[in-house]
Amino acid sequence: MPRFRLLAPGFIALTMGTALLTAACSGSSYGSNTTVTQAPTAVNPSPTATAGGVQGTAPATTPAAPAATVGTADNAQLSKTILVDAAGMTLYTYANDSAGTSACTGGCAGEWPPLTSTGTPTATSGITGTLATITRSDGTTQVTYNGMPLYTWEGDQQPGDVTGNGVNSFHVAVP
Repeated sequence: MPRFRLLAPGFIALTMGTALLTAACSGSSYGSNTTVTQAPTAVNPSPTATAGGVQGTAPATTPAAPAATVGTADNAQLSKTILVDAAGMTLYTYANDSAGTSACTGGCAGEWPPLTSTGTPTATSGITGTLATITRSDGTTQVTYNGMPLYTWEGDQQPGDVTGNGVNSFHVAVP
């Protein structure tokens, strides 16, 4: 007589996720010299009680990102001091924004990621204006400097890059 074994729901979800990941990455759209690395998705193994004494797994939690930090950096290309994020990446303002309101949404926000924060933004020395936050139309919290929303630019690859200055009405933010 055949025997069947019941598997834990977390094992089934992990197995199915791995199968889907394997299937998704097995296509030929990657070049032969490209390695795709996918970090495993954490499954929280802590048990939770459910009706009837059957145990499941508690939902995994995502740690909150820290509050944003805004600082200054001397930029030789522009010969001036500019605003930068915690990683030293240039911050920009958008001429189509108004104080307290972001007009950069959808595809614009994909190219010009808003500087977001989970709490009160922190200023380093050299910040002479006021840092605050606004709530964007998508519900995220965006950092402002003197009321104007702040953004980074997808074209900047390293600290000190200012390739977005003057592009589509975006300009480097200055203290």
